[in-house]
Amino acid sequence: MNYITILAQSTPAAPAEANATTTQPANTPAGAEAPAQEGSPLSMLTTFLLIGVIFYFLLIRPQQKQQKELKARQESLKPGDKVISAGGIYGIIREVQQNAVKLEIAPNVIIKIDKTSIVRNVSKDGSAEPEKK
Repeated sequence: MNYITILAQSTPAAPAEANATTTQPANTPAGAEAPAQEGSPLSMLTTFLLIGVIFYFLLIRPQQKQQKELKARQESLKPGDKVISAGGIYGIIREVQQNAVKLEIAPNVIIKIDKTSIVRNVSKDGSAEPEKK
């Protein structure tokens, strides 16, 4: 005899009821379904609005404020101001044009750079002026 046939003959047949699986809980009456767990649309909308307000006050508003201050600083440039460019070049403004400035970076060395690349004014001693908060 074959080993597989011996195992098949030695295992008792299981009743059909033992193999059946039940999908309903024991305390639920037959035919009744459990209610679906859904959040109300109003609470979801409120949550999304709250997240939007938090993002606005923590991220968007401070960034807009910084951009306005930088733009005001760039518009108020005048000859004789000591400034730092975005590339880290220190210099003295010699001429202000519509979209550019002429910056003296060494005696008799004048370069022309875009106004928007001026990021900070420098005090008389050469250190960067503290930003206003």
